[in-house]
Amino acid sequence: MKVDIRKKQDIEIKLNDYIMRFECFINDIDIHKKESIITLEKLIDDYSAFILCSERQQQFKSWVEINPITAESITKQLQELTAQCVKLIENARAKSLIEGNYIKTNYFDNIEHCIYKEFGQFSINSNDTVLLIGSGAYPMTLIQVVKETGASVIGIDVDDNALKYGKKVVDFLAPEAQIEITDQTVNELRNISDVTHIIFSSTVPIKYEILDELYAITNEKVIVSMRFGNHMKSLFNYPKEDVNPNKWECVETILQTDQIFDIAIYKKSTKRSEIHD
Repeated sequence: MKVDIRKKQDIEIKLNDYIMRFECFINDIDIHKKESIITLEKLIDDYSAFILCSERQQQFKSWVEINPITAESITKQLQELTAQCVKLIENARAKSLIEGNYIKTNYFDNIEHCIYKEFGQFSINSNDTVLLIGSGAYPMTLIQVVKETGASVIGIDVDDNALKYGKKVVDFLAPEAQIEITDQTVNELRNISDVTHIIFSSTVPIKYEILDELYAITNEKVIVSMRFGNHMKSLFNYPKEDVNPNKWECVETILQTDQIFDIAIYKKSTKRSEIHD
């Protein structure tokens, strides 16, 4: 029992240490200094490995059961901090690529390997239009979808650096591809009804609010891929939430033990009851 208690205490100490280290980088990092970015990349890779460790996952589960309030507070802090750190790395990765350098990061390799199974049984073809919500400064999802399927793709983001660097990365890696990156909201997209597949980044905090908005403006056959992280993966991703069963239904959940996030696939509900807002 004493060993278990120490392990539960150890996970809280470890998570608080990550909070401190992430905060230091956010406050002090200079993305123009290569050594700073390399150190942050290593920290993100270490944190990802920590989350995917099965032994740590058991410790985390026990710790949450004993300290639910503390666990919720720490989890929310780490969700926000890691999202900010990922933005910093995306910006640096994009900048380095544009300048002729390539940065290899396990975290991004992790994400890019997921693209091939993003929609599970619902494949993408050249006649489709894919929308990525939270495209980021290094939009490899958009580029790989185009290269693998020939589909038209749209990326939206609210961050100015994500828009600036994202467009430059696309011009550098896929200059001939039909890729649009914009700061428009889903309600402002003129061709939203033509979108056949939608991907949500796992680090978009209001993704389920946006999903609810999408019901009224998208076509009946649209497929949604929601990247999420529950349990210990919620330390790096915003979790899966309940949806209005009259609007959306989860038709497939893709759990990835070796990946930093999981995927929930949604289609419009087969229930045709009248919706009262």
